[in-house]
Parts: sequence; structure tokens; C-alpha cells
Amino acid sequence: MFYFVWALAVAVLGTLIALDYRNLAIRVYDMIGMVAPGGPPSPRFTVDYLRIIWGILAVVFAVVAIVRGVKLFG
Repeated sequence: MFYFVWALAVAVLGTLIALDYRNLAIRVYDMIGMVAPGGPPSPRFTVDYLRIIWGILAVVFAVVAIVRGVKLFG
């Protein structure tokens, strides 16, 4: 059950960031800059790259959530 909920949460968050709902990707990018030990990311790592990465994570974890949900509830 834990893996299903975790995969579903990452899939939803990834979708929100990838679709840039209310500039969520910019907020995540700024948070990465605040907590990263080496400082903010390189200027070449833009918000668009972050959105692409989270889009890929959203698709992967959506598939994992579907597979886990079928095994759990099916």
C-alpha cells in the first residue's frame, strides 16, 4: 500500500510541476537553490529542464501507481 500511495503522490506532484500550475516549477527551482549544498544550480539548468525531468518522473510513477493499484485492488 505504501508504494502505491508514494507513486501516486509523486505522479501528481510531477504532473503539477511539469504543467507549471501557478509557477510551481519556479518555486521548486528556488527551493533547490536554497537547500543545495553547493549553492544554486548552474544557470544552464533552467526551469524548463526541471519541468522535463518532473514530467518524465510523473509518467514513470504514474505507470508504477497503476501497476501497484491493479495488484493491490484488482
